[in-house]
Amino acid sequence: MTLFLGLLKYVAEKKQHQKTNMKHSRVVILDNPFGKASSDHVLSPVFFVAEQLGFQIIALTAHAEGKFLRDYFPVIYSCKLREAKQANKQIVTTEKWLHHAYFRDHEPEALERLTEKEQMSLF
Repeated sequence: MTLFLGLLKYVAEKKQHQKTNMKHSRVVILDNPFGKASSDHVLSPVFFVAEQLGFQIIALTAHAEGKFLRDYFPVIYSCKLREAKQANKQIVTTEKWLHHAYFRDHEPEALERLTEKEQMSLF
């Protein structure tokens, strides 16, 4: 994973020279990165290198709970299906968990933005 992130950064910088002040200028979406090798000594270097290279990691996983989720992801969205009154339909329910201590320590202004609720109209 570390080699993959390094190659992505190298290829992106060769294509175009970017000077940015942003903390995260690239995003990587991972499909279920937490398997049998999800111990702390494996994940810590990967997330450290991703942070140093300016990557934001978005992980899609079936794990509902786990120490690694709370440790490495300050915002977790959970989408679950529930049965509707009609037997052939299901409804997606969403939940959002914020790791408040992380945001208080690292990005307090982001905590205010993430806790705001805004009703949007569809039409």
